Parts: sequence; structure tokens; C-alpha cells
Amino acid sequence: MDSPTVTCGEFRSGRRLLALKLQLADDKDLDPRRRAEIEAEVASLERELGMD
Repeated sequence: MDSPTVTCGEFRSGRRLLALKLQLADDKDLDPRRRAEIEAEVASLERELGMD
């Protein structure tokens, strides 16, 4: 049996990243402080996943 190409942690981080990006795109009236928190988490996840 072949090993997975993506670890469980990478998969979960990728799904979290997608959810956060969708939240940013969908919620135009998001509190600026919350938007900044989400953007910081997005940047962190992108670094973690080697996407930056």
C-alpha cells in the first residue's frame, strides 16, 4: 500500500486555509480587527504549507 502524499495535518491545515479564505471573501462587513486576525492566520497557514 502506498503512503499518502499529504499528511493528515497538512490536509486539515489546507481545509482550514480554504475555510478562512472563503470567510474573508463572503463576509464583506467583517470587523476590521477580526479580518486582520483571519488574514494573519491565513499567512501563517500558507507559510506552514509552503505556499508563501
